[in-house]
Formats: sequence, structure tokens, C-alpha cells
Amino acid sequence: MSLRRLLVLLLLVLAPIPIAAAEPAWACSCAGPADTDRARAEVAFVGVVQSVRPAAAGRQVAFAVESVARGAVGSIVTLTTSDDETSCGYSFEPGGRYRIYAQDGSTSLCSGNELLTAGVGHRERVERAAAYRSMVFWAGSGLIFLAVAGGVAWVLRLPGGRVAAVSGQPVAPDSRDVRAGRTRKGLDQ
Repeated sequence: MSLRRLLVLLLLVLAPIPIAAAEPAWACSCAGPADTDRARAEVAFVGVVQSVRPAAAGRQVAFAVESVARGAVGSIVTLTTSDDETSCGYSFEPGGRYRIYAQDGSTSLCSGNELLTAGVGHRERVERAAAYRSMVFWAGSGLIFLAVAGGVAWVLRLPGGRVAAVSGQPVAPDSRDVRAGRTRKGLDQ
């Protein structure tokens, strides 16, 4: 087996490893631990999301306050958050019950908010996302398997169409040449 084919085989076997172990990348990066942002929060309360509406700078989320841990808030609190999680926005679900930490009328993914009870449609979204991830995983695994199998077949193939032994040496002819339909005795005459 030539060195080139061995290197190609090695590449085909090892190339999928970084892809299989990759974690999702997020653009949002919190500067410190959530405990730090919780300690800096002006208000902390437990509330149920009443509505989520688009706003000029993200989304406005209205909460029905159940209990207050810090600060002075009314029975309804409206906070702003960024549009999506990539810009550190928190994705609130209508009907969801949360422990909220906010400062200057806004909250974010880095504030340390906690989901206490899922909201309307949360379970369906989680199931859909899990099914999609599963589909992507199996499709990607199948493509990687086909690429590796094709590469192995290509590397082990001999110019005559026979497959070499693991050592890479040509396959010795059998007592009968099955492809030509002739016996060795007939070839020697």
C-alpha cells in the first residue's frame, strides 16, 4: 500500500473526530459568573410571563409578580431583553414562571434568571429541537460512514480490481482464475 493511500485512509478515519465532538458556539459571552450579576441586580422577584412583545431595542416582557426578594416592584413589571440569545437576550416563554434578576429595567442571559415552571408550548419546542438534532446527527453520521467506507475501499483497491491483503501485497492467484473462467492448468499450457 502506498504511503499516499495510507495517509488518505488515516485522514478519512480521523477527520470526523473534531466535528463529532464540537460544541455549539454562542456569540454571547458573560463577563463573570451569574452570581456576580445576581448580586448587582436592583430587583429580584418571582413572576409569571404575561406577554412578550417586540420593542425598539429587543423585546418587552411583562411579568405578574408573585414574590419580591429585592427592590420595590409593583404587581406587574415590564422589562426589556435583547432579541435573541446570541446577543445575550433571554428567551422567555408566555406562561413560564421565572426567578428574575434585573438592573436598569432590563435583564439578560447573563443575569442569572431561572426557569421555575415551563410555559405554554415549551415541551413541544423542546421535542421538536431534539428531533431535529437527532435527524442532523444521524444524517451526518451516515455521510461520514459513507465517506470513510468509500475511502477505505479506494485505498485497499488494486489496479487489477482485486482487493489487497492488509499488508498491501498483491493477492496471489487462486488455483482457478474465477474471473476468466480458466484453471491454472489451462493457463500454464
